[in-house]
Formats: sequence, structure tokens, C-alpha cells
Amino acid sequence: MKWSILILIFILALRVWDPWPVETIRLKYLDVLLTLKEEKESELIALYNIDEQALAENGQWPWPRSYLASLNTELSQRGAIAVVYSVLFPEPDRFLEDDEFALSMQEIPTFLSAVATTDTDRRDGWDIGVATMGPVLENAMSYPGILPNVPALQDASTGTGVVNSAPEVDGLVRRIPALINVQGQLYPALSVDVLRGLAGDPSYQARAGDAGIEAVRIPTYDTIQTDSAGRIWIDWNTTFKQDVENKIVYVGTTAAGISPLVPTPIGQLFPHQIQASLLETLLQGSAPVRPDLSLAVEIFFLMLLGLVAAGSARFLPVYGVPVSVLGISVLTASGSVWAYLRFGVLLDAALPVLSALTVGGTGIAQRMMAEYRLKMQIKGQFGTYVSPDLVKQLQDDPSKLVLGGETKELTFLFCDLVGFTPLSESLQDDPQKLVSIMNRALSCLTDVALSNGATVDKYIGDCIFLLWNAPLDCPDHEEKAVRTAGEMLVALNELNQELESDGISRLNIGIGINTGLCVVGNMGSESRFDYSVVGHACNSAARLEGKTRDMIKRGEIPVLIGETTAKRVPEMVRYVENITVKGQSESLPVYTLAGLNASMS
Repeated sequence: MKWSILILIFILALRVWDPWPVETIRLKYLDVLLTLKEEKESELIALYNIDEQALAENGQWPWPRSYLASLNTELSQRGAIAVVYSVLFPEPDRFLEDDEFALSMQEIPTFLSAVATTDTDRRDGWDIGVATMGPVLENAMSYPGILPNVPALQDASTGTGVVNSAPEVDGLVRRIPALINVQGQLYPALSVDVLRGLAGDPSYQARAGDAGIEAVRIPTYDTIQTDSAGRIWIDWNTTFKQDVENKIVYVGTTAAGISPLVPTPIGQLFPHQIQASLLETLLQGSAPVRPDLSLAVEIFFLMLLGLVAAGSARFLPVYGVPVSVLGISVLTASGSVWAYLRFGVLLDAALPVLSALTVGGTGIAQRMMAEYRLKMQIKGQFGTYVSPDLVKQLQDDPSKLVLGGETKELTFLFCDLVGFTPLSESLQDDPQKLVSIMNRALSCLTDVALSNGATVDKYIGDCIFLLWNAPLDCPDHEEKAVRTAGEMLVALNELNQELESDGISRLNIGIGINTGLCVVGNMGSESRFDYSVVGHACNSAARLEGKTRDMIKRGEIPVLIGETTAKRVPEMVRYVENITVKGQSESLPVYTLAGLNASMS
């Protein structure tokens, strides 16, 4: 969980710092929101596109201003409310027809465009009154110069506004500055001035606070909410037709190579199309907003989702973590969608969701790595001592190997090779052969044990120490131990036949079996442990095995079984005698296999 929290803190720091990659991610998510609303056709605005066909009919651009005068007259006769030119007229007409164009502006309200520039020599704009409250000039977007229209057209027009689009860090235009500061003079955006002119107001009001510009107001119209830099978010869900009756008509060039295409969340648009969308947004009062508390809300959800993801990764099952993280991510994203569609509020859910996915993924990776290391540790500890099936069960449920162990009833089997010492003396000149024989014997005996679900606790020289009912439960552990003893005798007999064919003397084994309570578990440190048992019952099994030497000499079955084990499997054993073993003051009854056939039934 430590790494998850550190990553969460890192993501939080990134959001506060807000470098351009983080801002870009946020803007791309807001683009999704901005395009969610169903498209509708504008009832107030139309477009007049000067396209290739218009140029073919009327000649190359720029047209003589008499053509534009005729266009004004035509649009007025067709019932247009106003004409908005998203083209510039900074130079006098080459045909000296500016007066004719200016005269046509008396027939229909006409608005012209200007451009704020980086040219410091161009500072002669037009008079526009803006009453400010607070540091408006300091927070508004600033340019050193402005490119207006020729005075004859400027004076005749109903209004003029700038068409600068102010792209974001990723090059897309989403917001338009309502007011632009040029050398201490505030100039309105084109569509903002269209709204002022049609409302009949001569001026603007602008208010700023500690966080920047708060709003721009046209006295006889509603307050226009802006961001801290005085920019207006555009609602992009409107389409425009060319039916001009009772509409405000935006005139712009769409012929190739004349006007630049501007990238927006809905694709490449021409400047007059962007300004038309801005005016539609203002008229409908549908401008999206990002309240001052947006940053605080987004940071809160970033931390909340990150902490929930970290907690899920820590406490839930691994398969439950993706469900939890995806669930809270979907809820957060759905909440931001609802906030926009219902209230027009833009809230970024991308980074909170990204934080949840990153933190949750880190937590899952940590757990998977820890589980993998534990599984490898279990495999290393038990891989050669229990059957593969038992190893798999232990890997699937490592909780069965809690450090410290537990008190549990187990059945123990000690199996010792008898007569191996003389064999070792006869092969002292060939140690490799000796080791090979011992490994063959121990391997065949171990295979029998593992096939019966035994755990090989350890090898002590030529002795095997087996146990049942740990680390996994084994309800019939007594029966399996007794059965194993019989199968070991059979397996050794088959091995002896092979050894005798190679001229090697027979091997014998002695087996002691006992059942009782012992402490079993991982004994050691957290990083290195050894699975073993401590208790009287296992010691008794070893001592019973030591008493089988006389049985081997008498040719009897060399297996001695303690009373507790024998009582659990009476049909598989028979009484031998009472004996006294080391550590016991009283003699105890011992048992042996009823017969190999019985033990194998």
C-alpha cells in the first residue's frame, strides 16, 4: 500500500502543478463533455459562405465593395436581421467603392471584424466604452496592437469586434476571449459586440476579483460568465443553415486558401463559424462554466478515488479490485457527465479516474508480486516434500502457513533403511554407486509416500520422516499412513529384485507409526522459515521404528504402530505385544500390519 499512497501523492502534486500534459488530458476529457449534447439547428443565426462557386460567379477575392453593398441589400430584402462580416477591410477598396458599401450599412445593421496583432505599430482602434471593476486589464488577454477597418466602414458599421480565437495548449479552440486588452484599451469579441449592438447598448461592464475576471455585462442583457482570463466557453452543439429570414447572418470565406481553418473539439471550422457558435451560445445562455471551486472539487475526488483504490487493493480480493476501481471510476465520470448536461458545469473526471486506475493497478501489481514471491517460497519449501497437488493447494491458500504454527493431531511415519551400513562399507571404493543406490531406495519410498498425500518433513541420512494432516487437512490420515507402510514394503521388494540382479544385497526397512497432538507450522523468520513439527507423538514414532530391528531378524513385518493409530484402523492392524520405549516408564501396546494384503485393500 505504501507505493500506492506515494503514487497518489505524486499524481496530486502533478494536478496542483498542472504541467501541459496534465492540462491536455483534462482538456481532452472536457472535449468529450462538450460534444455530448444533441445537435440542434439554430433558429437565430445563418451562415453565408463565400465558397468556390461564389468566387466563380463573382470573381476572385477580395470582391469589390460594391458587391458587398449588393449583398447587404440582398440580405435585407430576404429578411435578415443583421449581417456580420468575419472578414477584414483594413485597406481602402481598390475600386474606391467604400462609400457605397458604407451606405448599404444603413439598410441593415452591419458588424465588422478586427484582429488583435503582435504589431506594436498598429494601435489606432475604435472607441468603445468599458466600465471596469477590479483588475480586469491585468487578467484579460493582451496584445500589443490591433488591425481595424478603414475609417469610412468603421464609422458606418453598427459595431466591431475582434475575431482572435486563443487556442489552448493542444492547439484547439474551446473558449473565446470576451474582451482583449490592447495597450490599456479593452476591445470586445465580434459576437459579443453583435449582442451589444443588437441590444442597443453603447458600452460594457466588466468585473474582476482576486481570482481574475468574473463576468462581462451588457447593461440591457444578461451577465456573461467568463473564466479568470475573461474567456467564454462555447457550446458546440448547434448547426447552421443558409436560410437568412429573421436571422443574424455571418458572412465568411470558405474557399480554399483564403481563411484559415481553426481546430476545435468538433473538427476544423472557419472563423465565422466559430463566432456564430459563440453568439448562439450567448443568445441561448448555454455557455459551459468551470466554477472557482472546480479545482478543489477535482482534487477532492482525485484523493477520494485514489484512497478508495488503494484501500481496495489492500483489503479486497485481487479479482474484486478491478470491479471496485472501475465502479468508482464509472460513477465519477457519470457524475461529471450529469453535472454538464444538467447544469452546464465542466468538471474533469479524467485525472481522478486515472489516479484510481494507476493506484489500483499499482496495488494489484504489488499484491500479485507478493503472492508470486510467496508461492515461489512455498514451492521452494514444499516442492520436494509434498505432492504437486498439495503444493498447488498451499499456493492457492497461503494462509494455511501462518508463522507460529498450530496445535494439531497428526500421524507420523519414520522409515529407516536397515542394513545400509554394511552396504556402504562394501562400496566404499565406489561412492557414486552407493549414493545412487540410496537415492533409488529413498526415491521409490518417497514416491509411495507422496502418492498417499504425505508431507516429507525431512531426510535424516537414510531415514525418511513423514507426516499427515499438515499442512493441509487429511481426515483419514491414520489409514493413509498405515497404507503407506504396506506399499513401501511392496515397493522395496520390487527394488530389491532389481538390486539383486545387479549383484547388490537386499535392503530392509523399519517403519514406526504414531498419532498424536503436536505443534506444526513455519518455524523461523518472516523471510526464511522451515515447516516442521514439535511434540512427543513424533518422537514416539521414531522410537517405535527403532524397535523393528528384532522383527526383521525374526522375518516378521518390520512395522510397529502406536495404540492411538491402531484404534482408528482396527481392521488394518493386529496386536504384537507391550513394549517399553525410551522416554516412557510404562509399557505400551504396539501393533503391526495385519498383512500386506490387508494393508493394500
